[in-house]
This record gives sequence, C-alpha cells and structure tokens, in this order.
Amino acid sequence: MIRQSLTLLAVASTLTFGLAAPASAVVTQFSTTLTNTLEPDPTSPGTGTALVTLDSLLNTVTVHLSFAGLSANASAGHIHCCTAFAGAGSSGVAVGFTDFPAAMAGTYDKVFTLAPASFTTVSTGIMAGKAYVNLHNAAYGGGAIRGFLAPVPEPTTYALMLAGLGLIGWAAKRRQSA
Repeated sequence: MIRQSLTLLAVASTLTFGLAAPASAVVTQFSTTLTNTLEPDPTSPGTGTALVTLDSLLNTVTVHLSFAGLSANASAGHIHCCTAFAGAGSSGVAVGFTDFPAAMAGTYDKVFTLAPASFTTVSTGIMAGKAYVNLHNAAYGGGAIRGFLAPVPEPTTYALMLAGLGLIGWAAKRRQSA
C-alpha cells in the first residue's frame, strides 16, 4: 500500500516537474477566429484565423493569418491594442501589417520586430485579452472581420491534464474494488 502510494507520488512529481515548461520560456502563442461579429457593421461574409507568436527575447510579433470570403479585396490588416475591457471595444492600431495582400482570400505570414517599449505595450495588451486582429476592405472600411487574441494552451498543459485524469480514474477504480 505504501509502496503504491510512493510510486504514484513519483509519477505525479515526474509529470509535474518533468513536463512543465522552463521558467525561462520567452515564446507565447495566441490565436483567434476572425468573424464579423464584433465589427461596427457586422454583415461582412468574410472569415479567417490568426496565430500570433510573441518572443520577448527578440521583441518580435509573428503573424500567421488566413482569410476567405471577403466581399472586396483586403485593404489593410492590423493588431489593434489596447481596448478598455478584455474581449470588447475598439482601439488604435498597434502593429500594422505591411505588404498585406490585396485579395478576397489568402494567407499572410510576417515577423515584426518592435522597439522594447512598444513590444511591452502590445504583449501586455494581448496577454490581458485587450488586443484584436482586424482586416479591412473597401466595403468595410471600419473593419470587415476581427477576433480578440487568446492564449494557445501549451502541450504540457494537456499532458498534465491527461495525467491527472488518469490518476483520478485509477484512484476511483481502486476505491471501487476495495
């Protein structure tokens, strides 16, 4: 009985400390689905997805974006920051997407290096849920589609969750057979 408990404790400790991300990790990912829902004129037929990666060591913001169904060619894309409340409102442009494709559908991949103060402002806003990706076109100058950025869970989060569920299941089965 004690031996099984110690084995269980050793497995839990290994999973907790062995799979956790190192404290020095500097790369964080955020994603969103782009829709018309939060736009001033929520009738754009466009949709899309965005993945934004922050690297605090290099002060970079990497944007991977795909979009489709716009009613006119895209005229601009940005990360806006920082709204007064998480997940709501509008704010000014924080990162303008240079060389954005003038198309009704497509992809966009770009790395932006920001000044340290700008990076801090943008990353703080993104982490607080007060930043959004926005695409504009001639038909929707105020914005065709947008989405607020949210953290992407790290694989270790899922691994720890599955390990915890497995331990709970094992304990429940053991308790039931006793």
